[in-house]
Amino acid sequence: MIAYSIISILSLSFCYFIYLAFVKAKNHHFSRFFLLLILVGGLSAPLLPISNLFKNNLAPVNLDFSAEEIFAGHSGELKSELSNDLSSEQTLFSSEESKPSTLNILSIIFGLITIIFILRFSRSLLLIYRKIKASNFEKHGKYRVFISKANEESFSFFNYILIEDERNKTTLEYILTHEKAHADQLHSVDLIIVEVLLCFFWFNPALWFLKKEIIQNHEFLADEAVLKQGFERNDYASTIFNFCRAKQTSLASSFSFINTKKRITMIYKHHPSKPKLFLNLFSALILFASVLVFSSFAAEKNDPKFLVLLDAGHGGIDPGNLKNGIQEKDINLKIALALQKLSDGEVGIHLLREKDEFIDFKKRLETVNTSNSDLFISLHLGAGIEHGVQAFYNPEANNAAESKQIAEDLVSVFQDKASKINEGKF
Repeated sequence: MIAYSIISILSLSFCYFIYLAFVKAKNHHFSRFFLLLILVGGLSAPLLPISNLFKNNLAPVNLDFSAEEIFAGHSGELKSELSNDLSSEQTLFSSEESKPSTLNILSIIFGLITIIFILRFSRSLLLIYRKIKASNFEKHGKYRVFISKANEESFSFFNYILIEDERNKTTLEYILTHEKAHADQLHSVDLIIVEVLLCFFWFNPALWFLKKEIIQNHEFLADEAVLKQGFERNDYASTIFNFCRAKQTSLASSFSFINTKKRITMIYKHHPSKPKLFLNLFSALILFASVLVFSSFAAEKNDPKFLVLLDAGHGGIDPGNLKNGIQEKDINLKIALALQKLSDGEVGIHLLREKDEFIDFKKRLETVNTSNSDLFISLHLGAGIEHGVQAFYNPEANNAAESKQIAEDLVSVFQDKASKINEGKF
């Protein structure tokens, strides 16, 4: 999650600067398309295996390794997590479980802030709904228009248009045409998409800047639509100057927008020649594609080269062996959680279960076959008087020789104990 957050922030930030340098103010319709493309691409690129498209043949994983090499540098860490003698089971249930880790605290904080943003988004929808519900709309074709002095601002939400009453009929016509343009071009959809993304990616500063650009682009598009209706440019610019205010209803496309100067400047701005426009937009797309590929490769570098799926045997209603009041399922899980801490850039250890839950054999088998892991290990504990590590492999399996070799490598770590390898048709 942390790696994804960093890469997505960098990806979205690069895309934002590409927009400012090559796209903004060149073509408003393309700008809208590019901004939405940035939102989708910038946030999803770190999750897409784009780099796999450039791989024809994957090199086979070398299973000829020694256990000492895997655990090199971790022996002290492992000893601090596990007892050398499983007879002292009480050491496996340290008080650390009751202490929340830094990652857990950050996860809780992230969840709480996300909930706040979801409530904020819900409140905005509710406020708009109440305004629409309390207004007496008149039909203007496909639009629902409500003109009243009670309206503090003029805005639209899909085909619903609320306008502040204005005695000047020309000004009223300007505002109504402007809000109809918002409705026709479904700008409310863009705003909802941005607000939903902000609920979950509120930590990404580039997303807030992109939201501002999207709102501003909506105003440029609506202004452009008004001028295409044949209205006088100077009179419309004067209307923007007199009626634009800082307040704006969230999720609504409002005529009252704070960037008055930029809108008036855009009204009088001359568009670049077609060759120059094409060159700018083409350059933006090329750079955008490069950012996506870079984000994909950067994200993939964080994946370990060798994946291990570790099964903490038993769980839930299946306790396994019981000795001295301690259940096998609990010890298995504690060992698995300790081993998971050995994950690094070379070897990644994933757990089949991370809590006390029962997973039937069919579900375990499905998980194993769909996990894309290079190695699967199931941990179990005996309750006899003998100490040592036992490994089981199926001699009738197609990969019996490889399984036996892996078992020997793993058991060799505990060669100072009465360890052995058994055959079992599991």
